[in-house]
Amino acid sequence: MKIAVVGLGGTGSAALRFLACAGHQAIGYEQFHIGHENGSSHGESRIIRYTYPDLLYTQMMSDSYKLWSELEKEADEELFVRCGGLYFGDKNDEDVRITEQSLIDTNLPYDRLTAKQTQEKYPAFHLQSNEAAIYQKDSGFLRATRCVQANIRLAKTHGAIIHEETKVQGIYTKENKTFIQTSSGEEEYDRVIVTAGPWMNSLFENLNLPLTPTRQQIVYLNINDHEEYFQANGTFPVWIDATENLYGFPSDGQIVGIKLAYHHCGEAIKDLDAERAPVDENYLDEIRRYAKRRFPNLGTDVTYSQTCVYTNTPNHDFIIDQVPDQSNVFLVSGCSGHGFKFTVLLGKIISMLATDDNGYERDLTRFKISSFLKDSK
Repeated sequence: MKIAVVGLGGTGSAALRFLACAGHQAIGYEQFHIGHENGSSHGESRIIRYTYPDLLYTQMMSDSYKLWSELEKEADEELFVRCGGLYFGDKNDEDVRITEQSLIDTNLPYDRLTAKQTQEKYPAFHLQSNEAAIYQKDSGFLRATRCVQANIRLAKTHGAIIHEETKVQGIYTKENKTFIQTSSGEEEYDRVIVTAGPWMNSLFENLNLPLTPTRQQIVYLNINDHEEYFQANGTFPVWIDATENLYGFPSDGQIVGIKLAYHHCGEAIKDLDAERAPVDENYLDEIRRYAKRRFPNLGTDVTYSQTCVYTNTPNHDFIIDQVPDQSNVFLVSGCSGHGFKFTVLLGKIISMLATDDNGYERDLTRFKISSFLKDSK
């Protein structure tokens, strides 16, 4: 089949690779260049983890891990740094409890650590006596930009065609035929997959998808002393503070310092084409205050900062579905700031749906468009 993929970030690049490898005529459209920094699929690090306060996501991560290993092997490149991970918070935090139960239900190994045990294992971390941590050895981080580039490189090796700097102006169906409109004209396709992130609503205005793009901020702080505490070789894991809603990484070997950020949704973005403001000073101060309390060996100097975009649904679930009234069009969106680790799987799932392959074993009913429209009424 002749199949287009619109939007070549994490999910789109993976879908394109799966389609090309399966022998389809795969054509990708990207309005910017591959690996651009305007969306949600760029940078040196995205957390990968089994630890989720939701059993379905934990199960889906089992599938994702296998696909990341396959991609890394085929690309012959390190894309996944396995450094372990801590998921911590107040001992009575419901998310911590449910996350532990999800690991039990899926028979995944983990250790539950007290504050004292956590600091003995990882001296950089200072947890309070009322806090506990779940350690899972398979956590780590993905080198996001390299993952996208690897997907694209392999897709092209298998015959995929890439149109960079090409904005899709419309996707429409007439007389049971599906077309993509760009400035160069229209092109007919058997199937179209759309993974356009925060630009999804501009392509499907009539669907009223409950998607809110938000401006997110990440910060790198310098290491004052004991650099050996913060390395990805086993002295410092990726981490999530479930109670205070922050996350962070070890030294990634590319940017000086330690990356950390709040996970909560930032301000809504009304104009995706407008120039984005730098990281807010008050946000930097909040990060510094948290770091001083949690990681006393960190300094207050910002070595790097950046903004990016989340595309959020109301409940932070993904949207994975066929487009109503356009039976040959399929979409994935609403990754809500926790989707990159799933992108290789989402790319496979949507490529399967688009090619009439119903072989994926998990029940994805909750990710259908209809469930979100029902919830929004």
